[in-house]
Amino acid sequence: MEIRLIALDLDGTLLTTDKRLTAHTLSVLSQAAERGVYIVPATGRSVTGLAPEVRDLPFVKYAITVNGAAVWDVKNQKLISKKAFATEQATEIWDFISGYHTMQDACIDGVARMEPEHFAHLEEIMTDEPRIRLIRSTRVPTDHMRSWVTDRTKSVEKFNLFFKPSREADRQTARIALGAFPGLSVTSSLGNNLEINHIDATKGKGLMALAAHLGLESEQVMAFGDGENDISMLEAAGIGVAMENAPEVVKDAADMVARSNDEDGVAYAIEKHVLI
Repeated sequence: MEIRLIALDLDGTLLTTDKRLTAHTLSVLSQAAERGVYIVPATGRSVTGLAPEVRDLPFVKYAITVNGAAVWDVKNQKLISKKAFATEQATEIWDFISGYHTMQDACIDGVARMEPEHFAHLEEIMTDEPRIRLIRSTRVPTDHMRSWVTDRTKSVEKFNLFFKPSREADRQTARIALGAFPGLSVTSSLGNNLEINHIDATKGKGLMALAAHLGLESEQVMAFGDGENDISMLEAAGIGVAMENAPEVVKDAADMVARSNDEDGVAYAIEKHVLI
């Protein structure tokens, strides 16, 4: 069956290391869209944190956000599917991760929020300037975060927990402990973070929800990723493509490996398997 939907992780996959969408990759995506292929960002970011150079492309109609917790019709600003935490569960998780005294944030109703004090210490946590800029541009400084998490009128879609590189042992300990919580999906897209979602909020399930909404079979779907949080959609898609810069565990889950994100890997694979 021909490919009708291409799902694209952003950071480390579609975008270069310095967070750019290259002219060649844009041209290839445009050609695929002209053939009737849906081009869908699939990201751990919130809907408000989507890269403007991707979100504002005329052919981007849908987006899988916060690791599949919220699937959007971005042109009409309508939710297609959503998997958020119950308030009690969100509160329990927040209280637990706050005990690690490191940087944490929460995606609440499509907006990533973080205590203002964390912005002053980003350079201690993040190891490269592009990621620091990304955090600054996609997080809203918010006082009294716990009151937001415990508010029953609000919907928490995801938590992020970041550690200094020197605290890798703490990150692993936290991951093991979170594994004992019922109903969670714990993944990572960076070397120093943990991403916590509802167990039914994965990129793979979000991708299949969108495919069903569009009347497509999994065999008509191609997915690209480089992170652990991409594995579920690489496995769910008819063709799962890992980037050369992905760790081995991600490559093992894919059907093929493309060039790196700094070598137009997405464009290369689409040219080879879709634009033929």
